[in-house]
Amino acid sequence: MGTSCDRARNRSQDVTSVFPRIDPHAADRSLREASTAANCRTLPLSEGAAVRSDAAISLERRRWFLGASVGLRASTVDGVVIAARGRGLEATVEIVSEGFVELPKPIAVTLRRHLHGDPLPLSEAAELSRQIAELQTVVVERLLHEVDLDARQVAVGLSGPTAWRKIGDAWAPETVGAPELVAEATGVTVIDAFAERNVAAGGTGGPLDALPLWLLFSPPQWSSAGRPTIAVSFDETIDAYFVPPRRVGVEIPPIFWSPVAPGRLLQDELEQIQPAAAGKSKFDKVLSDWREIDSLFQPPIWRPDLFDLAPFAAAADGRVDDSQGEALLRRFWQDQILHAIRADLPTSAAAQRIVLLGEPLGIDEMAEKIRQKTDLNVETAYDLGWGPRILGPAVAALLAFSFLERFPADVTMLTGSKAARVLGRATPGSPANWQYCLEQLATAPSGKMPLRNAV
Repeated sequence: MGTSCDRARNRSQDVTSVFPRIDPHAADRSLREASTAANCRTLPLSEGAAVRSDAAISLERRRWFLGASVGLRASTVDGVVIAARGRGLEATVEIVSEGFVELPKPIAVTLRRHLHGDPLPLSEAAELSRQIAELQTVVVERLLHEVDLDARQVAVGLSGPTAWRKIGDAWAPETVGAPELVAEATGVTVIDAFAERNVAAGGTGGPLDALPLWLLFSPPQWSSAGRPTIAVSFDETIDAYFVPPRRVGVEIPPIFWSPVAPGRLLQDELEQIQPAAAGKSKFDKVLSDWREIDSLFQPPIWRPDLFDLAPFAAAADGRVDDSQGEALLRRFWQDQILHAIRADLPTSAAAQRIVLLGEPLGIDEMAEKIRQKTDLNVETAYDLGWGPRILGPAVAALLAFSFLERFPADVTMLTGSKAARVLGRATPGSPANWQYCLEQLATAPSGKMPLRNAV
């Protein structure tokens, strides 16, 4: 478990339910309400953050990338603005603003069921894609306004919402949305379909977070004094990434990934089980039984729809008090994180810190427990000045940056992709913006790294 070359053992679960029909008028009313209720905040910028109007690319100026993401829970559209200085693998990146809008309930319910396996009629699928695109547009426009960016000199990366469909013996990703509508409405070039392009190149479509996390948590440096970071992401599942230092002029080092445990998926499942009778709780026995479940050690589980939660529900049904559910999850998650750090991630270079990304139950308490048992510096997204929804849109923005920079390698050992660089689908914005993006593609440093070294 947890090595960089683990391959998937596909597991699927059939979901059958009746979709409520989308009421376009009600959804549009909700969209208008959402557009006036976007939540944005700008983080402090260092000097030189102003955007110049010329289109020339300079190593000394910032370039701006937006990211928008919708997760499997389909509750919000999250956005972020990232500033990049420098080119390629030697660039420094900085999160400068973030925001989100909540999905109106009719859209969220329909989208959630679609993502979990129920296909929509073509007309309703098209309507749902339009509604998602409008919400993504709201996030992009609000962030452009918040940071006062020139829309001619920005690129946007979109991530999700992604449904997986079985075609023959293979699984294929299907992104819900309409990037052409976002590009048309904002005038900004949109880059998306990262999972689809990875699958087309022979990969499994993920996990795609490793390279963006390396850029985000490892600033370029000339010396070899840097120490690794362990980034733990809390979402539908929990994943741990071993992020090594980034040295200037050196090839991409191995970035390791380890699936840790089911996250919000397990939280949702626990809410459906029968609680224990008074005085009959078996808290410790449930924890012990969970750790023995085979599917916990059958990576990868980065695709939540492949993870079988039935054994977890069966082990906890009628054995946990209502008041103990959150404590049970916290204990299980922190124990699994510690197990991944000690047993699954490299120990050749001592990690400097652990960063917990997301908003799980009692994250501060879990951080303190992990800190006590590892003697490492444990930080949360809040400690870094970020919101809990930062990971998805930051990954989307940095994948867009990697696409335009024509990175000389992708982390192909994690996905199985045969591509030597990050692949995506570009939808041109305005002519001026598209020219700006083409110039970045044309002037990106040529990769000289052999593919065998990249993997």
